[in-house]
Amino acid sequence: MKTGSDLSSLRLLLAGVMALSLLSACKDGNDGAQGPSGPDTPPPAQEVTEINANIERYAINEDGQFTLRLLVTNQNDEGVAGLPSAVILAAQLLPTGFTGAGNSSEWRFLGSETCTPQGECPGVWTDFGNGFYDYQTQFSVNDANGVEYSADATQRLVVKVGGDALPDGTALPVVNTFVDFTPPNSDPHYTRLIAATESCESCHTDLGSVRHGGRYTELETCTVCHADNRISNPANVLSGLAHSAHGQSELANFLNCETCHTGGEALPESDNWALFPSQLACGSCHSNIDFVAGVGHPAQADNSNCVACHNPDWTRSAHLQTAKADALGQFSATIESITFDPAAASLSIVVNLSNPVTGEALSSPDQLPYVNDLRLYANWGTSFDYSTTSAPNIRLESLTPDTVLGPGQYQYTLPGLTIPPGTEADQGGAVAMQGRICRSGDTLVPCEDANAQTTPIASFTEFFTAGTGTARRDVVSNETCGSCHGDQQLNFHGARNDLSQQCQLCHNGQMVATAGADNVSATNANYSHMIHAIHTGQRAGYEELVYPAPVGNCRQCHISGDEGDSFALPLLTSLPPMALDDGTFTSLEAATCAVCHSSASAQGHMTQQGAVFGGDFDMAAGDKGCATCHGPGRSYDVAPAHGLAPAQ
Repeated sequence: MKTGSDLSSLRLLLAGVMALSLLSACKDGNDGAQGPSGPDTPPPAQEVTEINANIERYAINEDGQFTLRLLVTNQNDEGVAGLPSAVILAAQLLPTGFTGAGNSSEWRFLGSETCTPQGECPGVWTDFGNGFYDYQTQFSVNDANGVEYSADATQRLVVKVGGDALPDGTALPVVNTFVDFTPPNSDPHYTRLIAATESCESCHTDLGSVRHGGRYTELETCTVCHADNRISNPANVLSGLAHSAHGQSELANFLNCETCHTGGEALPESDNWALFPSQLACGSCHSNIDFVAGVGHPAQADNSNCVACHNPDWTRSAHLQTAKADALGQFSATIESITFDPAAASLSIVVNLSNPVTGEALSSPDQLPYVNDLRLYANWGTSFDYSTTSAPNIRLESLTPDTVLGPGQYQYTLPGLTIPPGTEADQGGAVAMQGRICRSGDTLVPCEDANAQTTPIASFTEFFTAGTGTARRDVVSNETCGSCHGDQQLNFHGARNDLSQQCQLCHNGQMVATAGADNVSATNANYSHMIHAIHTGQRAGYEELVYPAPVGNCRQCHISGDEGDSFALPLLTSLPPMALDDGTFTSLEAATCAVCHSSASAQGHMTQQGAVFGGDFDMAAGDKGCATCHGPGRSYDVAPAHGLAPAQ
């Protein structure tokens, strides 16, 4: 991106023939003043796997036409010549308050043109054969509908290239580039940089895949066309569309405006959401309100009076949930230690309670009137994904501690672990804590208080071991899940929000799938099968779910690190095969892959390679050799097979 044109930094003149070619492309016949030096010629591209596009020079001529110079290079900064097509888009930014009191700045569409691979081009396109291209639009800013051109206003110029192939057949990835400027070619006097593509792609991973066939890959491109004078349906103006689409997803992450409007020097207007509340933006989420008619809100004819009540501080507090965070910050519950008693199949757990704000040690949960729920769950068998689907638990707010060890330290016994014979000495287990506190605003209050609302705390899971036992492997994290759901903002079964480890205490390898179902694996409530089925819309009750990113991007959820990808094969041989309700079993790797790869041909391939569908336990258990072809670095490595780069 550029926000201005540093003409003094332009490089040496092109060779004479190139200069003559450039001059012949000029349309207005005005020689003008002596221009600056031209650019260096980059070396020709030898191989193209990536392309970079940059608008090097830009202006609006006397006829109101955009003129630009584009440099396209490959991954080695070598010039890419022979682009078969391009799309040119332009918009003008109306300043704050221009369209009415209380209104934020607004983009207005100026024009668009497409040069096609068939050689059709409305404007004047010049390919210099070395990675540099010039273009002059046919459309003029003076002819735009629904906006009057102003030379003092900020203009946006967008160029999209790629998505096709060079004459030799080399495929070109799609690239969008843009520049904001004040005519003729100066830095913009004002901007509207309120969100970044990077924020969108924390959940979508590839913004281009969301709409329009992958042609438009940058948020700045979206603003040009999703403008008031371009879109027939007002609900599809970007400021309304973006909020309504995300609000309908019901993902907790989008209750926090700063999920998208992240701030920072690169986004100087990212606070607009708090500074300029509007009927369009607010009404796209608060859809039960008719502002003009006065339904659900005092009647408001326009945005001029919004900030009188919804001032920036109030708006920030309401949407950033600062009161909730302040209340949660006054209560901390941690597990100090876990002692395993194999003979009694029980755990002795020491819990520490404190107020981090004051530093005071708290009374036991049964003595704290604002504790609505505080419980411990446990399960045994970390190497084989646990021994039971019904993890035993105790509720601390209903129990007197076994022992008070000191200020804020309380000991409890959690009985009832299921320990299969032979696993007592060399295994591990897990204990998860979850709970809810009662608050009114930012204050902890007794749960009987009329104004009390219950708020979940952040759940967490701790491991304990016996002998050579180990903690359970890490597969996903709250951070990866939080890229869409918000960090521990998705609560199941009341207050269970540790998506990395807690859910597996019950949703584990002991779950049973439904034999005879169209997709057997999708019916299994084992976490690994259930989550894949939910995100692909195959789980009962989630058929309408639309996953916001390419579903084959395993790294969107799975952890990747120095030890490789957590989805890499082979799976642990200690994990059991998937059980079916007819008493048969399916090989675990096949069962996991079959959630998505459920066709008869896919199942046939797996069976031919040794996987078992609906056999006895001994036949289905163990490694079936899938990693021979699909393991890291192998011919059909899972990562490249899903369109991902091999693990480093």
